[in-house]
Amino acid sequence: MNQQIILLYAGQYRIVDERTGEINEGVTCNYYFNTNLTAEDHENGTKGTRPAKGVMDYETMSKIKKAPALYNAEFELKIGADMKPVLRVKDLEFVDEVQIVPLGVLQAAAAVETGDSKEAKDSKVSKEVKK
Repeated sequence: MNQQIILLYAGQYRIVDERTGEINEGVTCNYYFNTNLTAEDHENGTKGTRPAKGVMDYETMSKIKKAPALYNAEFELKIGADMKPVLRVKDLEFVDEVQIVPLGVLQAAAAVETGDSKEAKDSKVSKEVKK
């Protein structure tokens, strides 16, 4: 399964079992499937998007350029230690940086660019009055 995600966090771990010497390593990660970050109201009364938590192979960390960022993710279904199916990130491809910005900031920036801001309108009025 392929899906775009917003990768929020990734951190490598490497643990050596002192008794057996067995090495357990990987990358723990948190990500959103909701890549447009629209507000969500759910039937059960909850709101918003809860980040998914997952594990990737240790080597996958080399493909992570930045976080948070938009990635194309390839997922695989594995059976966990508890014998339940687990969706696991198999591969990642960096797409673009993301920035979480308040909507009002974006609207104000767009208004300034188009000349629709209050300051832009006030400036036009003052120029017309001076003529």
